[in-house]
Amino acid sequence: MEVILSRAKNEKELKTVQNFFLDYFYTMSQYDPQIIINSYGLPMWSPFGLPGPTTSQECIRFNWWIRDICLQYVIMADGQPAGFVIICADQAHLAPGVDYELMDFYITPKYRRQKIGRLAARAAFDLFQGRWQVFQLEQNPPARTFWQSVVGEYTNGNYENLDGGTQQRFQN
Repeated sequence: MEVILSRAKNEKELKTVQNFFLDYFYTMSQYDPQIIINSYGLPMWSPFGLPGPTTSQECIRFNWWIRDICLQYVIMADGQPAGFVIICADQAHLAPGVDYELMDFYITPKYRRQKIGRLAARAAFDLFQGRWQVFQLEQNPPARTFWQSVVGEYTNGNYENLDGGTQQRFQN
């Protein structure tokens, strides 16, 4: 299967990322107690306060934070959208000594367990040379296992595993 990252530049591609983001945020709510489902059935970051968003588009804007200043990519598998990746390169939002953060990464269920995520992650890291960081929620063991494996393979084991295994840092 051919897996490529397509930079989201036009309205259609940006909408594709946003549509995947909504499902991603629902999925993340099972791991992050700060993400709640409001009375409209939409996931939201609870510190922002209720009632929160009332429509899908409001939900995306409400939970978007700094993503509009990050690099957004649609993950394409054999020409079909299969997920998204968001990479932050804004130094104001990164830890000292870090050039890039793989901020959000999502593969839709239809395309999981086919190595698409591994190929997409490698493609994302190959986009930029520098010092990278990847975070996972402590309560999300599948993500922790996935990222430690992917980063370990990508770096041939030459990476730092920080914060009890919830953050990986490496240079490519």
